[in-house]
Amino acid sequence: MVIKSKIEGLDEWLFSEEIPDSYSPDKPLIEKRVEISKSPVHLRNFQLSTSGLFIVHAQMTFDKPVRIHTEIEGEAITSQFIFFKTPDSKLPYGMSRHNIRYFPSVKTSQEVREGVSYTYFIAVISKSYYLNLIKRDSLLHKHFVEDIEKGDYVSFSAEDLMATYEMQHTIAELVESKKSGEIRRLHTESRIVELLMYQFEQYNEKMNNQESMFNEEDIERLEMARQILEQRIANPPTQKELASEVLMSESKLRKDFKEYFSVTIHDYLTRLRMEKARAYLLEERLSVYEVALLTGFGHQNNFSSAFKKYYGISPGELKM
Repeated sequence: MVIKSKIEGLDEWLFSEEIPDSYSPDKPLIEKRVEISKSPVHLRNFQLSTSGLFIVHAQMTFDKPVRIHTEIEGEAITSQFIFFKTPDSKLPYGMSRHNIRYFPSVKTSQEVREGVSYTYFIAVISKSYYLNLIKRDSLLHKHFVEDIEKGDYVSFSAEDLMATYEMQHTIAELVESKKSGEIRRLHTESRIVELLMYQFEQYNEKMNNQESMFNEEDIERLEMARQILEQRIANPPTQKELASEVLMSESKLRKDFKEYFSVTIHDYLTRLRMEKARAYLLEERLSVYEVALLTGFGHQNNFSSAFKKYYGISPGELKM
């Protein structure tokens, strides 16, 4: 595969990589970081590549509308995510969409708007590598493989879907990983499989629950509720306060949140707190007392009990 991307008006390519199509577990990962701050472009670009796989995570804003040109030569499957936030958005983190696509080869040109914060995550996977990760006869992607074998461009889902918390968390784990060598490669591969599984799962749930789809206004309010919880885990609103902030009744918020995210508000907040606590303990090496305060527990003992109930070990045992 050959993968290239360029911003109109800039002489240099954002990236131009030749990736072997065949899957080779012995091929090391190559990591690159690029930063551009040259009007109209402000961009931070992170890349990982190995045989059969190319990953790019780009955060960008623009002072004026520009076009991004992308080329892929050779058969490829892409797991594509875009997160975007306009200056007037009521959502703390903005909106998102994602899909899985097959390209026999493609050249695209996409216009991006000024003042909008964009984050792109794209995993470009050779056909050979993809069918090594997800077996050809798997029922998870039966219809998709049938279309791939025809050699025509196709999207896994007829319409783009919104990224879930699990997808965003998996992307963050992959991009922010401090692992190296063979462990880094195995971690990357496992996160790509995990991401594809979440995408398959969401699509299948959507197909099985067509009658309970939410309208755009419902989705925006539910996304706002989720993002408020993520931003304020140290001092979260009550469910009544949260419902008021997103202009929904408390009963509707509880019901729709559970149906849309497949988890209750209480359990979702608990998961956020525990995952954040684990990161504080392991990565930032904060004390148990500090972590208890940062994750919204009034007392260290309450935090320790909740942590042990969730993970099966105490915070002190995790730090050992």
